[in-house]
Amino acid sequence: MRVLISGYYGYGNVGDEAVLEAIVGGFLRQDPTLKITVLSAAPEMTAHFYKVKAIGRYSWFNFLVEMIKTDVFISGGGTLFQDSSSNRSFWYYIGQVLLAKLLFKKVMVFAQGFGPLTGRINRLIAALALKRLNVITVRDEESKKKMSEIGVDPNKITVTADPTFLLSNPSSVEGRKVLALEGVATNKPLLGVSVRGLPKKKGIELPFYRALAEMLDSFAEKNGHQVVFLLLHCPEDMRETSKVINFMSHKSNVIYKICSPQEMLSVISQCDFLIGMRLHALIFAVKSIVPAFGLSYDPKVKSFMDSVGSPCVTVDETVDRARLEKLVEAQFAIRDASKKMLEKVLIHLREKAEENFSIFFRTFK
Repeated sequence: MRVLISGYYGYGNVGDEAVLEAIVGGFLRQDPTLKITVLSAAPEMTAHFYKVKAIGRYSWFNFLVEMIKTDVFISGGGTLFQDSSSNRSFWYYIGQVLLAKLLFKKVMVFAQGFGPLTGRINRLIAALALKRLNVITVRDEESKKKMSEIGVDPNKITVTADPTFLLSNPSSVEGRKVLALEGVATNKPLLGVSVRGLPKKKGIELPFYRALAEMLDSFAEKNGHQVVFLLLHCPEDMRETSKVINFMSHKSNVIYKICSPQEMLSVISQCDFLIGMRLHALIFAVKSIVPAFGLSYDPKVKSFMDSVGSPCVTVDETVDRARLEKLVEAQFAIRDASKKMLEKVLIHLREKAEENFSIFFRTFK
């Protein structure tokens, strides 16, 4: 069977690369004979790391040839059907689905988030395309609800979990090695911090970054932690991280190394606590049983944190240093109880992540 996979791959985003690693690994564990092709912004790198065939995501002729040859097209991982980043991104991904159906291909939406999708035409096109798919799995209840609201039959949608939860746990040695190379002191507990830009929230970035910086200074001084910034998408995250650092008075560290998913997982496993905006920083924390607090720049972050019973705050004009500090300290105070809860949650998430592959093989084999 030939499978063609599309997503936000080859851009150096650690979260998306972790999703691809988990998808490819999950497929080949169950059927090593699958012939997998991945659309990637860096096809040579993708082919090298994942041992699959890869083609350029904008190589339209090669894409058409692969689509004609494929048995199943997978729109997989991430939050691809949304227009908060751009209409162009939405049309790129939904256009692939429409082409696949025009060519009478079997199509699966694989463990995606969904939305926000605000444009009226975009919602109509999404409904037109998604109603005709063979099977849909989404990674949270909110995504299922939003798909149902545009007219997709909820009985066709299964809530599963991000496939990243199926990745093997890396050795702690990898994380300690990265920390040592970056000069991170190991004589203090580590507070991991993941920052990213705020799409469509112009005007609140600097006040929020100042509030976050002041909170981090206070937290480090009160609890004796070393602040370590984690760049899950470099260099984009460095631009925002530097703004927070400029407001801080305490010395902090940055993991500049462009980490593989396994390296980043191992680094996060060495943290005592994590404060994250990037969804996969929080997913990695849960996978590593590290208590975390979410900074929700997008509904998907809140949806995930709600699903694992962990707190977050929506980043908007109401967030100030005092509120942020109160909420973070409250979560930090119960971190031991949080670890016990996360151990139970993780078992469930692994089972739900495995369901993506069970559904695929049940439907298409």
